[in-house]
Amino acid sequence: MSGKIKVGVIGLGVGQAHAHGYQASPDAELVAVCDADSRRLNEQGDRLGISPEARFTDVNEMLAMPGLEAVSVTLPNYLHAPVTIAALQAGKHVLCEKPLARSAAEAQTMVDAAKKAGKTLMVCFNYRYREDARWLRALSDEGKLGKIYFAKAGWLRNTGIPGAGSWFTHKDQAGGGPLIDLGVHVLDLTLWLMGYPKIVSVSGNTFAEFGPKGKKSSRKLQGEVHYDVEDLAAGFVRFENGASLSIETSWASHTKAGRDDYFVTLYGTEGGSELYVPNYADRDTIAFYTEEGGIPVNIHPAIVTRGGGHTMATAHFVRCLIDGVPPESTGEQGVALLKVIDGLYESAKTGREVRFD
Repeated sequence: MSGKIKVGVIGLGVGQAHAHGYQASPDAELVAVCDADSRRLNEQGDRLGISPEARFTDVNEMLAMPGLEAVSVTLPNYLHAPVTIAALQAGKHVLCEKPLARSAAEAQTMVDAAKKAGKTLMVCFNYRYREDARWLRALSDEGKLGKIYFAKAGWLRNTGIPGAGSWFTHKDQAGGGPLIDLGVHVLDLTLWLMGYPKIVSVSGNTFAEFGPKGKKSSRKLQGEVHYDVEDLAAGFVRFENGASLSIETSWASHTKAGRDDYFVTLYGTEGGSELYVPNYADRDTIAFYTEEGGIPVNIHPAIVTRGGGHTMATAHFVRCLIDGVPPESTGEQGVALLKVIDGLYESAKTGREVRFD
C-alpha cells in the first residue's frame, strides 16, 4: 500500500482513543465512524470533524463505504468476532481491541478469517506501546536481564467494577471479569517481555466477594444487577523453558483507597526490572536492578509516557499496512493469550492444574 490509509472506527467508547490516534498519524485518514448510539455518534462525529454522511449506526453500511481500507473494532467483547469477521470478509484490515474474543476458540475463527481474506488482523495490546514498556523490551532484547526465570504481574483495584449490570458483568458477553479485562493487558506485557515462551501448564482461582453484593462498583447502582463473573483472579503459569509467572487481577478488593495500579516484575540472571504504574501515571514507572563488581546498581530512567499507548498502536497498525509487514501484536498472539486465560478459568472451575499439549 502507498499513500494515506483510509480508516474507520466501529464503536466510540474506547474507540475515541483509536480515532484520535488515526488523526494524529501522518499515514492515516479517518474517514468514517460507527456507533449504535446515534447521540454519541453525532457528538463524537462533530468532535472528530466527520461529515454526517460518513457516520453510521449500521456496521454493514459502513463496511460498504467506497474507499474504506481498514477499521478498528472497539466494541463489547461478544461483538469482536462477528464484526471483525464481517470486516475481513468485506476486504478490510482490522485492528481489534483486547481481548481478541471471549475465548481462544472464538479468537481462532478470527485468525482463520484473516488468513482466508488475506488481510491483516492486529490485536490492540496498547500498553506494549507505552514508552516505559518499550524501554524494558529494549533492555530485555539487549540481554541486560539475562535469562528471565520468574515474573510477577498484576492489575489491582480497590473499587472499580466497570458497568455493573452491563455486558462487563455478564460472563456470556464478556468472557469473564478482571482476568480477561485487566489481566489480558499485564499477561500480554509480561509474555511479550519474556519473548512469549511456550506454556506447559496453568493453575488459577477466582473469587466474587463484592460484585454479587452490589459493592465496589465504578458507578452508583439501582436495584439488583446481573453479576456472574469474578472480581478477583489469581494464577500461576509454568513455561517449557523452566520459567514461571504469577498473575493477580482485581476490580475490587480491600486495598489502598483509590488504588488502580498495574505492574510487571521480571527476575533475570543478569538483572531485574520493575514496571509499576499507579493510577495511570506517566513518569517514574520503571526501574532496572543489577550488580557491577558485586556492587548493587539501581537505574531509574526519566521516561515520560504519552497516555495508554493507543496513539502508537494505531500508528504501528497503519505503518504495517503501508509497508506490507505483519504487526507486532498478531492475532495468533491474541489466541495464545486467551488459551492461558481459558486455562486459568478452567483451573478455577475444576480446582485442578490445566496442562497444555
